[in-house]
Amino acid sequence: MKQYLWIAGALVAGALVCFKAEAAPENYGLVSVGYTDFEFDGGSDREVAYSVAYGHKIHRQWYAEAGYLNLFDYSDNSAEAEGEALYLAVLGKASSTTGELFYKLGVARVDVAATIPCGTETASASCSFDNGIAAGLIGLGFDYYVSQNSMVRFEYTYIGGEDSFSTNMLSLGFRYNFN
Repeated sequence: MKQYLWIAGALVAGALVCFKAEAAPENYGLVSVGYTDFEFDGGSDREVAYSVAYGHKIHRQWYAEAGYLNLFDYSDNSAEAEGEALYLAVLGKASSTTGELFYKLGVARVDVAATIPCGTETASASCSFDNGIAAGLIGLGFDYYVSQNSMVRFEYTYIGGEDSFSTNMLSLGFRYNFN
C-alpha cells in the first residue's frame, strides 16, 4: 500500500510541476469513472470503478500514460474484497478534427485484498489475503475535443493477469491538456 501512496504522490507532484511550469500541450491529466466486470480466483461481480492518470506525448502519434485504477470495492454480508491497480501504458493515436482515436497497451500491478468466511458452522472464522498480481492491459478509446485544452474520453479497457484475474472496464472521463 505504501508504494501506491508513493506513486500517487509522484503523479500529483508531476501534475503540479506541469501547472507551475506552464508546460506545453504534451502533458495531460485524466479523471474517469466507469463500470467494471471482474473475475478473480473463481469469484466475479460488477462494480463502479474510477481512475486517474497522467500522460505525456513522446512522439506525434504516441503517448506514455501512468495511472491508478480503483477496480472494485465489493462488500456483502459474508465477504469483502477490493481491487486497485497501478499501470504504465503506451497509447498509439490517430487524430482527426473531432478528436483522437487511440489504442492502449501496457502493464499493471493489481492489488486484490479480500476477507472471506473460512470456518465451519460450529467454529466460524474469517480469512484474509492480499495478493499482488502482474497483469497486461489493452484498451481502445476516443478523446472527443470539447475545447482547446479539454477532451471527453470514452474508453474500453481489458486487464488480464495471474490467478485467473480479468476485468473489462467501460469508462467515461475528462482529459485536460496542460498549456
